[in-house]
Amino acid sequence: MYQMPEFSIKATAKATGLTVETLRAWERRYEAVLPSRDVAGRRGYSSADIARLRLLRSATELGHPISKVAKMPPDELAKLVSDAGGLARLTARGQSFVGRALAAAEHSDSIGVEETLMSAMAVLPPHEVAGSVLAPLLTEVGDRWHRGQMSIAQEHMVTDIVRRLVTNASRSYFLAEDAPCLLLTTLSGERHELGILLCLWLAATRRCRTHYLGADTPVPDIVQYARDIEADAVLVSMVMSEMDVPARTQLGLLAAQLQPNTEIWFGGRAAQGMRDDQVPLGSVLLPSLTDFEQRLDMLMVK
Repeated sequence: MYQMPEFSIKATAKATGLTVETLRAWERRYEAVLPSRDVAGRRGYSSADIARLRLLRSATELGHPISKVAKMPPDELAKLVSDAGGLARLTARGQSFVGRALAAAEHSDSIGVEETLMSAMAVLPPHEVAGSVLAPLLTEVGDRWHRGQMSIAQEHMVTDIVRRLVTNASRSYFLAEDAPCLLLTTLSGERHELGILLCLWLAATRRCRTHYLGADTPVPDIVQYARDIEADAVLVSMVMSEMDVPARTQLGLLAAQLQPNTEIWFGGRAAQGMRDDQVPLGSVLLPSLTDFEQRLDMLMVK
């Protein structure tokens, strides 16, 4: 008899854009899909499983908690994503704000940039502002500066506005006393903090207890602070290249010195190219803001 092909968990992760950790958690906590197991206990995912996981990822990117959609019937899940206009709608809505902010920045119009971003924050949910407006805007501004199409002064103006707006927005949420504790920072030599600030904002919207140490923090200080506050997880942003910042070495030291019950999460441009064998034991690579939100949601329901 013809048997439908099955895919390994790593192949499924690549096909769906989800991390291996997320796949395991979605199965264990929510029974989003129930993969088969071989005699050695290895998971096998069907084509239908992959299709469902793609829909679930789209639903979570649209702002629906995985706990609410994990067991939704396939037709209802597909309709939920379709009725929302899917990710194309999110991208289109975000692009309009990005375009207006870039146009203002090119004319050194700080008021225009700030008003555009404040409008986005007023009409769109935080996860959409972060993923479809601010992150693409900062990437494009950086690229234009490197190409000589935008001055360093204009780049600094945009990043300062984003930093101020996100910081103020993060402070507007009351934190739950019994919520998990998250420590956010960057390693020694890493001076890019805007990505970690976006994560701080998204954590604050969930009323997570957040502690932000800023950029360029030595490993011993991160370890001691995490112990002092009994952090449930430490999030590290890695943007600068390994040649400029020995991030992998520092990440290994952090993993070795943190308490066993403190998770290590890391992401950012410099983390994207890391091989599986370069990820320290006990650390979780989060390739995108969506992966961070999914991991955060799992932490919040522990």
